[in-house]
Amino acid sequence: MILRLLVITLLALSLKASVTFDEANLLYARDEYKKAFEAFSLLAKDDADAAYMLAKMYEQGEGCEKSEEKAQEWYKASAHIYYEQAKHSPLRNVQKHQKEIFKTLDRVDNNQTQETLRQFVQSLYNFKAHNANYFLPFSYRYDDNYDEVNGHEAGKVETEFQVSLKYDFAANFFKLREIYSVAYTQKSFWQSYKESAFIRESNYSPEFFVTFPTSSQDDGGFLKGIRVGVAHQSNGRGAEYERSWNYVNASLFFQYDILLCELKLWARLPDATDYNPELIDTIGHGYFRIAVPYKKHLFDMKIMNNFNSKGSIEFNYTHPVSSRDDLFFYMKFFNGYGESLIDYDNHIKKVGIGFSISR
Repeated sequence: MILRLLVITLLALSLKASVTFDEANLLYARDEYKKAFEAFSLLAKDDADAAYMLAKMYEQGEGCEKSEEKAQEWYKASAHIYYEQAKHSPLRNVQKHQKEIFKTLDRVDNNQTQETLRQFVQSLYNFKAHNANYFLPFSYRYDDNYDEVNGHEAGKVETEFQVSLKYDFAANFFKLREIYSVAYTQKSFWQSYKESAFIRESNYSPEFFVTFPTSSQDDGGFLKGIRVGVAHQSNGRGAEYERSWNYVNASLFFQYDILLCELKLWARLPDATDYNPELIDTIGHGYFRIAVPYKKHLFDMKIMNNFNSKGSIEFNYTHPVSSRDDLFFYMKFFNGYGESLIDYDNHIKKVGIGFSISR
């Protein structure tokens, strides 16, 4: 009897070691509920997401006998696991005080109204970082390609910042685990050290894209995902300073050990008025990006080249500030064309130092 229990225990442990959440989720997406239920059951003790999925399957009777009691049990287990994992995060302190602000408000009778009120006060929406979100108070331009901007002479030192958010609004419509997203990125160059400080240039980029995972964790495949989308970019200035373009794009994401790579290609869509006819001649038709994480360090390089001596190279380095996992020291180096739309045909050499809240 003891030997039998030992064999069963070892078998369960070996099965647990061989299954991942992504694999279990793929089984669920394929409507293989019984296999998915077994896989989530093996993971649920230590994985908050797996415990949540197990609760959901109990609640809906997918791959198992429907049980509200067990569903509630695993929902609570999922919340407990998540709490234990998140309680030491610096963000938890922020979330705690958000809740304290909400508690100061009078409660209303209608539950839906109360939930809407909570969302408004706490701004709890499903926004995530898209590209890097950074603030560089010191950004030094060491080339001589200065243009007079808005009647002001641009200085060599300025402040640069970028805000980039995305919203995942749908998923798995075609049962391919795909995720549908909209995103918005704004990058600005602020002549903050001038006597009359002014925003030298801002670029605005809304986009829509669909991301398709192509492999699961530890399956040995180099290609990890494919993304296709459409985007617009402009500086919103009008007249002779107007710069804008629309384009479709596709990205391939690869991983080899700790090396992460992205190959992104784009094709410009025709415009009624072409404000920057030589844009593709200077920035090319895409870029190749390499990211190398090493312990807490992240080295990130992006190369754009159209094989006619133009293009650009951008290098970024980030490292957490102290023990925080939501604030990073950020250093940026840029050399080439296309740093901003107003300077798409100017060769820019620049280095900046500051902070970021995403990588």
